[in-house]
Amino acid sequence: MSTRTGPVAASVLVLALAAACSSADETPPVPTPKGFDVPAGVTLTQPGTSLALGKPATVVLDLGDGAASAVTVIVDEVRKGTLKDFRFFSLDEQSSTATPYYVDLTVRNEGPAGLGGSSLPVLAHSSAETVYPASELVGDFEPCPSSALPGRFLSGASATLCFIYLVPKGESLRTIDLQPSDASSAVRWKPSA
Repeated sequence: MSTRTGPVAASVLVLALAAACSSADETPPVPTPKGFDVPAGVTLTQPGTSLALGKPATVVLDLGDGAASAVTVIVDEVRKGTLKDFRFFSLDEQSSTATPYYVDLTVRNEGPAGLGGSSLPVLAHSSAETVYPASELVGDFEPCPSSALPGRFLSGASATLCFIYLVPKGESLRTIDLQPSDASSAVRWKPSA
């Protein structure tokens, strides 16, 4: 009897260990708003992911009132500007000594909700561990034309946008963060050196 239970007990132990290892190695699901169904064929990016420029990340934007949509964002390029670009604009004291960065990105609405008129939560994360929202300029700005999503931006639509960030003097740009909720939800792109 003891010779028969030994192998059975051992195989049960092996199965239990294998199950424990596989569940520990599985990636936890990405948090989504209550009632949100991820569109077919769409894979959400884990919070905390760091990406190289040109790599996509997909997150859920919760617009409130039960409306939410998955969006795929690619930070295509980060360009360092010059304050001469702003010679026709009035800048406050801090901005007049800042370093401008222009962030070119592509966004696709994966659905299901329309996103027209919404803003993307894309932030500049500095070496001082501070995040800065994009600067809003009134008027035409040739180096970085538009950060606004089109007025109609339905499921399946894509757009190319440009965001302007003025990073204060003494700080440098560390990452570009797509932050759909709090800081723990951020996905980050590291600019090229």
